[in-house]
Amino acid sequence: MHRKTTKILMGMAALALPLTTVAVLTGPSAFAKKPPPNPVSCNLAATVNISPPLSVAGTPASKGEYGSAAVAITYSGCTTATGSAGPFSQNINVLFPASKPKNDSAALNAGDNKKDYYLGLCGSFASTGTIKDLKKAIKNQVFQGGIIKGPKASEGTVGSDVGFNITATVKGGTYPTASHAATIQAGLTNDANNSNLISGCQAGPVDHIDIDSSQSSATL
Repeated sequence: MHRKTTKILMGMAALALPLTTVAVLTGPSAFAKKPPPNPVSCNLAATVNISPPLSVAGTPASKGEYGSAAVAITYSGCTTATGSAGPFSQNINVLFPASKPKNDSAALNAGDNKKDYYLGLCGSFASTGTIKDLKKAIKNQVFQGGIIKGPKASEGTVGSDVGFNITATVKGGTYPTASHAATIQAGLTNDANNSNLISGCQAGPVDHIDIDSSQSSATL
């Protein structure tokens, strides 16, 4: 996969995962400082609705304006060492600021002014700014009465998908998710919508991101 394409994909994965990480998250177990005493392992399903939609040229905006990514997450098929748990669900909203397309050649070629601000620039998700926005959105989120602390995110593979891994700790909360390390792996579904996203939104605006429920999981 082309390096730029991979960055765009990962940036979007980060955005998607983001929020979901509400419960949160991690990738391979090696990322966690220590395994939870009685982990809750779940299948992860999520949809991310983006406003305004992502596009090559974006939507004209002013400095200080924000777009949003509303993430609806469901943790199902949850099991523990002593039986079943859940299902759990969570809704998170991630805000991302308007930005200038000064290094976004596709947006500039589409007629954008490098000194103006825009929301929903497809190319902006190829930057490290997306990961920062994700970490901010996840930090201090509430899950089952606990608080998400110290989230860390990284790009990586999730099964057969390209995806996003996040690690964090749930402080407090109710059993069995109380006070221990947690992880989530979210992969992007291999469908037409995400393919368009990966290509830089060349086929048209992208108003949502699909998370592959057959590959994604969470250990809380």
